Amino acid sequence: MSESAPVASPVTSRIEGLVPAGQLLPFVLVTVLFYLWGIPNNLNDVLIRQFMKSFAITRFQAGLVQSAFYLGYFVLALPAALLMRKLGYKAGFVIGLLLFGVGTFLFWPAAVIGKYGFFLFSLFVIASGLSFLETASNPFIAQLGPAQSSEKRLNVSQAFNPLGSISGVLIGTIFIFSGVELNSQQIDSLKAQHLYDAYRLPRSSYIFIAYYAYVTSRIEVAT
Repeated sequence: MSESAPVASPVTSRIEGLVPAGQLLPFVLVTVLFYLWGIPNNLNDVLIRQFMKSFAITRFQAGLVQSAFYLGYFVLALPAALLMRKLGYKAGFVIGLLLFGVGTFLFWPAAVIGKYGFFLFSLFVIASGLSFLETASNPFIAQLGPAQSSEKRLNVSQAFNPLGSISGVLIGTIFIFSGVELNSQQIDSLKAQHLYDAYRLPRSSYIFIAYYAYVTSRIEVAT
């Protein structure tokens, strides 16, 4: 008596119809990239306010954050496509991740040196890496399985991009913003007391600003 073939569950059949067997891991890994590049795309607005506080720059100069970031997309998108046409998607992913990693690492020496232009260059490098990743990810996901389900795969992967955007705002709010913004008179007072550098450091400023706000409020009440 011959054994009957195992019947696939509806969920398994639906997954295999979307992503072929053996291709689930590449699909998941590339989908994570959709989430990943949503984070820096929504950190720019947070960085603009922080840069305006840290470097005392104008709104026009602060707007260069967006210009430097999206210039990376403009400059590198076409070269990324040409390179992947010659070397394949794997090269695009590797180069994109390397540029993205180097750009984020450059924020550390930029913070040590304290030069606004260095931060802009770091953002340009990050966006250059993202241009490679985005140029590679969309067609890779579309070609990862049957052509009739390509739009479904793209919809699933792209659904994680807004989650990255939300995460970027939360990360910027929690780890970059100090939580207290001072006016120009308070900043001048801090500079006169040689305490402004402590305010510029997001992490160290929590205790310092709380203490400063308390002291100044008590002085105002006393006077």
